[in-house]
Amino acid sequence: MTTFDLIIIGGGPAGYVGAIRAGQLGMKTAVIEKASMGGMCLNWGCIPSKAFIESAKLFKKVADAKSFGIDGIDKKALKFNWKKAAQRKDRIVMRLVKGVEYLMKKNGVEVINGEAKILDKEHVQVGETKYTCDKMLIATGSRPLRVEYKGIDQSKIMEIDGFFALEEKPECVLVDGGRINACEMALMLRYTGSKVTMVTESDSLIPFLDEEIRKFVMDKIKKAGITVYTKSEITKDAEDGVYVGDNFVECDVILNAKRRRAVLPEMGDLELEMNGHFLKINEYMQTSVPNVYAAGDVTKQFFAQVASAQARTAVNHMNDIKETLDYDKLPVNIYTDPEIAYVGFTEEQLKQKGIDYKVGKFPLSVNGKAMIEGETEGFVKVLSETKYGEVMGVHIVAADATDMIAEAVMAMRLESTVDELARVVHAHPTTSETFMEASYVAADRPVHI
Repeated sequence: MTTFDLIIIGGGPAGYVGAIRAGQLGMKTAVIEKASMGGMCLNWGCIPSKAFIESAKLFKKVADAKSFGIDGIDKKALKFNWKKAAQRKDRIVMRLVKGVEYLMKKNGVEVINGEAKILDKEHVQVGETKYTCDKMLIATGSRPLRVEYKGIDQSKIMEIDGFFALEEKPECVLVDGGRINACEMALMLRYTGSKVTMVTESDSLIPFLDEEIRKFVMDKIKKAGITVYTKSEITKDAEDGVYVGDNFVECDVILNAKRRRAVLPEMGDLELEMNGHFLKINEYMQTSVPNVYAAGDVTKQFFAQVASAQARTAVNHMNDIKETLDYDKLPVNIYTDPEIAYVGFTEEQLKQKGIDYKVGKFPLSVNGKAMIEGETEGFVKVLSETKYGEVMGVHIVAADATDMIAEAVMAMRLESTVDELARVVHAHPTTSETFMEASYVAADRPVHI
């Protein structure tokens, strides 16, 4: 029976990053992956969806080429080629998968292809082969929470995880859900010409966002020509569609973009404490069985960057390196159009905590680079506590918000003040200048507004 210092179950952003760190620390490590290295994020989620979103955004921008001084483009002749966009997506995915496979070899990690069955806290079986380990990291991801669409033609229903394997784009889609994936998918499909309707049980879209940004998202979705039903659900089937409450909604496909639940391997004699549908962990990612750790979606953390950070924290702890994560200082990224990103607290959260704060806000509409690029929708909002000016939250709506947020994450991690941020000289013209400008506003020294 082969023995490892660490067996990682799952080869996604938590699993493979944890394996790299383990290899760096000299641990004899194996990753068990039943499908393809990179997991859901790389193969069927983050990367494929963003590849399609980028194609959709370019399609939309080409239609507006005349405003950039480019003549000769016939809008009526423009057509979004789903198959070619899918081929581009496949090339990107393949290159990244091969990159992960190379990193496994580089760091001395053994990759075992197959489905893992946990026998107990120190033994795992794949097929007929059994393995022993000193430590175990469960990083098996999540899947959409199965919804019982009673009385609905099941052929209409599609899980979001399999959407990008479609050979053709559906022309009429009902997106069931109002969170990040739902909004990203709805806009992407609308930009490529599909008729799109959204339904959510909540009273808003992406309800955990700062209130001002929630309103922005709803307005943007509606302006794109998407009908949104809030506080609603699918009630019954109909020919060529379904009913949402008493309203008939035409659709070829119902895209289930609701909540998710952990995907767990068969556990055998291993009993782990749960937090609802997810594994319960401590600050070092240990489960209720100390030598068994968990990271990523199985712990109810759905962002790849958080999964990777959790895995590094777990492997470090296995090697007596005690570091923890401050989840309030980790970025959230949303690929709508424009993009949304934030770190830290919202205004509502600061009010609930009784923290006196100031708001520094700067619009993209007066930023030179945003004008040049034709991307003037959005703003940067910096929240700081009033006494010392420490940054408590940064919220960005901008074409490149997901890139811009890194500066804010660093600022919060270093406990920077708005005065310090305002004095950081930014290149001109850039959209990142808006972060500096918003900091100037928060520091009561506005410049370009």
